[in-house]
Amino acid sequence: MGLVNLILGAIAALLIATGITKDPNQNNGNVTITTPHEVVRPEMDFSKLKEKARKLLESPYIEIKPHTSKELSSLPYDRYKNIRFRTEKSLWRSEGSAFQIQFMPPGHLYNYAININEMVGSNYQRIPFLEEYFDWSEVGEIKLNAEIGHTGFKIHYPINTDEHTDEFAVFQGASYFRIVSKGQFYGLSARGLGINTGMANTQEEFPVFKEFWIKKPGKFDSTIFVYALLDGKSVTGAYEIEIVPGEISKTIINAEIYLRKPVEKLGISPLTSMFWYGENSQVPQGQAYPEVHDSDGLQYQTETGDYYWRPIDNPKKPHTHIIDLENPKGFGLIQRDKDFASYEDTNMKYQLRPSAWIEPGDSFGKGQIHLFRFPTKQDSDDNVTLFWVPSNLPEVGEPLRLQYSILWNVYPPKKLAYVVGTRTNLGKDGERNFFIDFKGEKLQSYTEEKLPTPVVESWNEPIEVTNVIIQKIPESEKFRISFQIPAKLGNKNTELKAYLKDNSEVISETWITTWDHANQ
Repeated sequence: MGLVNLILGAIAALLIATGITKDPNQNNGNVTITTPHEVVRPEMDFSKLKEKARKLLESPYIEIKPHTSKELSSLPYDRYKNIRFRTEKSLWRSEGSAFQIQFMPPGHLYNYAININEMVGSNYQRIPFLEEYFDWSEVGEIKLNAEIGHTGFKIHYPINTDEHTDEFAVFQGASYFRIVSKGQFYGLSARGLGINTGMANTQEEFPVFKEFWIKKPGKFDSTIFVYALLDGKSVTGAYEIEIVPGEISKTIINAEIYLRKPVEKLGISPLTSMFWYGENSQVPQGQAYPEVHDSDGLQYQTETGDYYWRPIDNPKKPHTHIIDLENPKGFGLIQRDKDFASYEDTNMKYQLRPSAWIEPGDSFGKGQIHLFRFPTKQDSDDNVTLFWVPSNLPEVGEPLRLQYSILWNVYPPKKLAYVVGTRTNLGKDGERNFFIDFKGEKLQSYTEEKLPTPVVESWNEPIEVTNVIIQKIPESEKFRISFQIPAKLGNKNTELKAYLKDNSEVISETWITTWDHANQ
């Protein structure tokens, strides 16, 4: 389980434009396909794509085999990242389009080819892999076989300035994709679907977007549509993905999923991120920076509008936290701490990593949020996954229709105080001390003389919570709840929650955590 997630986490992280050279002893193969504008174009729309997904059910699943040479697949990351797509070859660049597409060849961990098509109106045609579109000068001689093809693509748009385009979206590896908002750097990823994620005795499956159709936008359009065909051992699917770049970029996803066979756990709208260490954990020996993470918390909003915040940690063993919900208004992995001083890393810029907030459509209904984490000792492991598990799954061959949006940034709830820090330590007699910091406009009228009321409770096990104190921190305009729980509680996991009240009014989101006494 850990190894699979490490590999796929690396795949999600290595989203770099690439290229290769050709073995002079090879013939041209499919590298010399004539330009797509010289062929008759078939038609495509979302209805036809759904029909393609249904037809995949009629034949057994055929696993995608690697299409690369040994030299390509063994390329280390440092060489792989230096192979670049030639900017002047970007799709639609010569036409002055605001959106431009750059393609990604195989190498390193990306060892199978996918089909990418350009849609103009309702017609489409295949975009061939052309070796001259890539600069491989820094990688040396690499053999090219005849079956080589693209492994993904990047989308550019003038998201940061009107003067030039910048990369803001990338699709590569299984069903992974990443989006950023204005001024951000890549961080967490989304996936089309997750199957059996975080299960101890069942291998996780990673279905693949095996073919894409990128619809050509109008010259002055501010959105772009991507259509994707999903295929895997247990599932097929059709995806319509509308991407809206901006101050807060947004993806609007319509999908129709078909099960080839029953699955134990179907993960809808999965998000994948990294948490190595933060304010609520110790800095590993030899590390120079105070915090290293792409996301620092799970935030969700219930059907009744209540907000909850669960800080993420780096567990000592794999763990899945499950939250039962019905018709949630939203949930996501959040990088709430935007202070450079929390990270001090001028290269990685963790303070500029995006959050991802899922806004479900009517199709979500009753189900569970699953937050899966496994331990890591490095920043290259995507060790955090969040997804929705529906209570009811369709029968094999029957459609599961989904509609949801992803906002690639999210701000704390304005009408409530919100959590900005979680810290713990051991007391002199072994008891566990907690310190929860709240901030926000809702607290501006409170003073050291007039304080809100702190509430701390255990959810699942009645335990004694002592020394509950609320204080204002003048230096930072924060309000801190501190409390203690007993030192020894056996092997029980304690579910804790804390929030602020003013008389009967709840004035903050609710902080929640699971304290595993056996593994601290």
